[in-house]
Amino acid sequence: MKHPLVDAQWLAAQDPENVVIADCRYNLLAPAQAYIDYQKGHIPGAFFLDLERDLCGPIGVHGGRHPLPDREQFAHVLSRIGMTEEKTLVAYDTDGSGAAHLWWLAGYYGLTNIRVLQGGYLAWITAKLPVSTKKPAISRTPTLILTPHTEWLATREEVITRHSDQTLIDSRSYERFIGEYEPIDPIPGRIPGAIHRDWAEVYDKPAHFRPLHDLRQHFANIDTKQPPLVYCGSGVSACSNVLALHLLDIPAVLYAGSYSDWISYETAPVARGRV
Repeated sequence: MKHPLVDAQWLAAQDPENVVIADCRYNLLAPAQAYIDYQKGHIPGAFFLDLERDLCGPIGVHGGRHPLPDREQFAHVLSRIGMTEEKTLVAYDTDGSGAAHLWWLAGYYGLTNIRVLQGGYLAWITAKLPVSTKKPAISRTPTLILTPHTEWLATREEVITRHSDQTLIDSRSYERFIGEYEPIDPIPGRIPGAIHRDWAEVYDKPAHFRPLHDLRQHFANIDTKQPPLVYCGSGVSACSNVLALHLLDIPAVLYAGSYSDWISYETAPVARGRV
């Protein structure tokens, strides 16, 4: 996969026929707000991809709050926004996590022409580039044949049986990591053995990844002899950590079901408290 980060000037200079732009804004506590914000203004030509409807599968007993879409569903979404093997998919949002999630999801399903807008929508506005309130016309393309890269994904069983030197990273806020505060999931705490790296700390401003030397320091104490396993609450914001590690040429594996899947099993152990 090519270097994933691009800036606003690069995107503005692209031929619209060669790129597909995806607005990946989402708001976990107010899901309808993201589309309202999209309607108020977005990068011209950008399609809005709804986290719940487009980028997640049906919720079941297990699998977490944001299960992965199967390849047929995701291929249909890509077809609806005009994606082909020749085009470049560019993802953006306002905090980084939604765009990183699409980057991971597209990479998991085998796409290689996927980019993330460094700085997100704010960088576009700051560059005084045009915005639009018009939805782009839908021009369906033939459905892509997607091939999952299973090495990108960790199952619950693989988290349980992970190597003793394989780092497990909890990407949520520290308050949620220690079980002091839990606004979404019914059981506070963390997966036993996890260390903490807040996903938001890989950014130095909204949706803008910190310089590589800062990221190296941020992840300096992580054992990388085995690919780190990364999770969050539901597998979305953890993708920011996965992408940051990718920028450092450190392969990382996403536990997509994450903590919400973990606690869906009655026998799952949970740790709490400061470490």
